[in-house]
Amino acid sequence: MGLEAAEKWLHQCSRCSSCKYLYRNYSPSCPSGEKFWFETFWASGRVWIANALHAGKIQWSDSIIKAIYACPLCGNCAAQCQQDIGPHLLEIMEALREEAVRVGVGPLEVHKAFAAGIEKEENPYGELHRNRLKWIGKTELPREAEICFFVGCTSSYRQQEIAQATLSVLKKIGADFTISADEWCCGSPLLRTGQTELVEAIAKHNIEVAQKINAKRIIFSCAGCFRTFKEDYPKILKSDLGIEVSHVSEYLYDLLKEGKLELTKSFPHRVTYHDPCHLGRHTGVYDPPRELLKAIPKLELVEMSRTREKAWCCGAGGGVKSGFKEWSVDIAINRIEEAEKTNAEYLVSSCPFCHRNLADAIEKRSSNLKILDITEILNSCL
Repeated sequence: MGLEAAEKWLHQCSRCSSCKYLYRNYSPSCPSGEKFWFETFWASGRVWIANALHAGKIQWSDSIIKAIYACPLCGNCAAQCQQDIGPHLLEIMEALREEAVRVGVGPLEVHKAFAAGIEKEENPYGELHRNRLKWIGKTELPREAEICFFVGCTSSYRQQEIAQATLSVLKKIGADFTISADEWCCGSPLLRTGQTELVEAIAKHNIEVAQKINAKRIIFSCAGCFRTFKEDYPKILKSDLGIEVSHVSEYLYDLLKEGKLELTKSFPHRVTYHDPCHLGRHTGVYDPPRELLKAIPKLELVEMSRTREKAWCCGAGGGVKSGFKEWSVDIAINRIEEAEKTNAEYLVSSCPFCHRNLADAIEKRSSNLKILDITEILNSCL
């Protein structure tokens, strides 16, 4: 794959700069461009780098490697671009990374641990696979069910409170669901850093896991896993998955609309919602989380100035959290400052990776904001 797959789009950027700012708003849209303030760190610069590399006009260098990996792949450039190339910008960014790996100059050294951990223990953290469901405790689940809850690595090994809240919500509403101890990393950390060699086998395995439990639907509390199944797997496997995939907010919103979900307990607080890039810009899921929050008695939902397709990235994606640790948190601090302006008590999101980085930013800034995943609020209101 690599740049060959994106070749027809590499000459389409006229460098009009619409990718650099929110369309007709002119607020900043690109974390890496705002940080490094040099053309190669904006989407337009990376497209021209890709074009020149593919044509053999320039050679790989350390500065080019830094430029292509200093991007959280948030997709805000694609949302703001007003040219035909817009929908293909993320494709080009990921193709650049895949090309770097193909020719042996990428990924960043720290990203190689993702592949090593997944090869050895089926997760990028290198944690023991046998401990993947340790957070469940003594909870017993059926071997087969209509719904497969795909937990993901971050909730399994790091943000376990999100996995536990989702499990509790599903039990409280009487969902016919189960969780498989045989799930593997979805492959997103590999795809986002250009290490694609293992992903086809991973995709086949995870779909087979759902098929073995006779699931008709897979639900996710992790936006990254959801995006990977919904957007990447069909392309990788070159076929329809044959099974419905939904973020947990979509699933619960469907029940709410059908009158099968009642949020009876109040949450008398002012909250603001952060759109995860994988859930919002990448898959178009904006309304379900908001409608669920609005259905909670006494909860007041207030919006930040940049929301939905214009939302500022949390800074954790695309390998930036591991490759540029301090800067990743600084990106999130920008979002925390924006949330504070709403006078909200709680910042709510629907992605464990956003949760982690936004929490780190709250701590670094000594902010009074409190952060919750949407499943945690819903669990407290059932």
